[in-house]
Amino acid sequence: MVMIQDSSSSQMREKRPYGQTQTTPKFVFGKLHINHTMKAIAAIGMVVILLLVGLLYLKFKKAMFVLLVPTTVSVLTVIAIVSKRHRFVWPVVAISMFHVILSCYALLIFSFYFFFKPFYILMISNWMFDTMHNDKNAAFYLQSLAMYTFLTVFMLFNAWQAHVGIHFIEHIHAEREDDDSEPRQIHQPTIVTVNKPMY
Repeated sequence: MVMIQDSSSSQMREKRPYGQTQTTPKFVFGKLHINHTMKAIAAIGMVVILLLVGLLYLKFKKAMFVLLVPTTVSVLTVIAIVSKRHRFVWPVVAISMFHVILSCYALLIFSFYFFFKPFYILMISNWMFDTMHNDKNAAFYLQSLAMYTFLTVFMLFNAWQAHVGIHFIEHIHAEREDDDSEPRQIHQPTIVTVNKPMY
């Protein structure tokens, strides 16, 4: 008597989502998927760089080399979106945090001059707008309000940008775990048992 036993079996690996999350994060009041949000951030960065290139080309060409860093970061962000490689997202997170710290320092320094040395602000304002103001006026307060608003919005946007970048890294990890968690069949060798007949 010959008995054939096929011991092939399939095993399922338990899916363990990265960061203990199962839902894909959405941004902009829950309207945009994280992929579209990253694309929007990259597009905004490219537009801002192009505007700065045009402005510096007209006013201060020698300072254009400063844009090499944000341009490189924007290109790496596009590569990260296309290739789904998380290591290319870290530069945009790093430069965003740098901008947050820089904005905090700028707000602190501008507040010092606004409250204690306002004439320095007036001097710079007169130089920029070709005026001759010697005391605080409506224009002074409007320009100071514009500066406070710009620095605050810039700081908040970069903090949000870093937040999105970190979630995008987690999203890439989660997608890779989904791909790796597909069912895999582990085939065992077939065992053939031959019983010798007894006479």
